[in-house]
Amino acid sequence: MRRCANGVDLVVEVATSQAVVEFAPEILRYSDLAVFSSTAFADPAFEQLVSETCREYSRKVYVPHGAILGVDGLFDGRDVLEDVVITTTKRPENLGRTDSSKTVLYDGPTRDACKAFPRNVNVHACIALGGLGFDRTRSRIVSDPDSPGNSHLIEIKAKGCWFKIEVLSDPISGVTGAYTPVSACASIRRLLSTEGIVIA
Repeated sequence: MRRCANGVDLVVEVATSQAVVEFAPEILRYSDLAVFSSTAFADPAFEQLVSETCREYSRKVYVPHGAILGVDGLFDGRDVLEDVVITTTKRPENLGRTDSSKTVLYDGPTRDACKAFPRNVNVHACIALGGLGFDRTRSRIVSDPDSPGNSHLIEIKAKGCWFKIEVLSDPISGVTGAYTPVSACASIRRLLSTEGIVIA
């Protein structure tokens, strides 16, 4: 938390999407909020409630990029995006499964992926929020016992350009890769920065 003269002005959520749904509307009455469990916004009614609450109380909700890269470029080019696909590949045990061979668990709109895998696709929700939205962004979830780690492949087509980004990190706990806490801490430092040069 960051404290100002009148109390808390930033709350950082690193719990669950359920916690976001339960507490965000109340938090936003008093403070800005950084949300890592961004699958909460796959519920359109909740996303609208948060947007309305932010307008009413002049608050901001920050969605850090977490385990992936390139969200800034995605957001900057959102008006010319044509197709966005994100594929997450993890070992079966990191998905709560026991598959003995590579298995595609889901291939479809990100909105439904967030409902089916809320703890594993926060990066998908971040991509959807930054780009084409939950219904036009395509998610793929793959269980692969031979996967070297947690892999996120982002493939983007836009007018006049195309790019692909892949991030691979070792799983350090159930669903979290080694890059995520490094990224999370750096994002929070940027939000807390009050002086100097800040890379946005």
